[in-house]
Amino acid sequence: MTGIIVADLPAIVFMKVGRHAGEDFAEILDRKRAEFARTGMIFWGYGGGTMHPIQRVQPFARMKIEQGVGLTLLMEPIDSRHPPTEAVAKEYSRDGINWQTVPEGITVRGSRYALVLDEIHAGDLDIDLAQYRVGIGPSAGRVASEYVQGRVDKACLERVEGGVPAGESKIIRVDHSATLKEPYAVLLR
Repeated sequence: MTGIIVADLPAIVFMKVGRHAGEDFAEILDRKRAEFARTGMIFWGYGGGTMHPIQRVQPFARMKIEQGVGLTLLMEPIDSRHPPTEAVAKEYSRDGINWQTVPEGITVRGSRYALVLDEIHAGDLDIDLAQYRVGIGPSAGRVASEYVQGRVDKACLERVEGGVPAGESKIIRVDHSATLKEPYAVLLR
């Protein structure tokens, strides 16, 4: 996605990424690209309640798709010390009721949830989190630059029209992105 104009992204899923379940980010990317080559999709594992698949990601994605807006995952690389784990998801669910076997060729380690992605693209771009607001949930409307900090490392965000007040910009370097695809996010076990 090199050369993408951030202003053209009215809705994004933002996530800080790094070492996870004993793998460096580069190793995870290599494995996920191989998964996409084999299956045509990627399950990008994550945890935390701020982006619950059924309560946050799926409704946000459906709302944006109905508005004619695609949904892009933007990844900010960080230094992470996530510990190794042998836990691998065996099943996934779109609704928390019906469970299916994780497709052959896909491996998700140490995660309760997964975003469902198309191909991951490399490309440096800057994004100003002060131009976005939380798009769903109890923190809806909160400025992303204030929301995404500390232990909050991911969010469903909407771009707001108008300028950013002087001194409030929070420019973030993003180096990978992917388009979310149906069913957008799933539960894992």
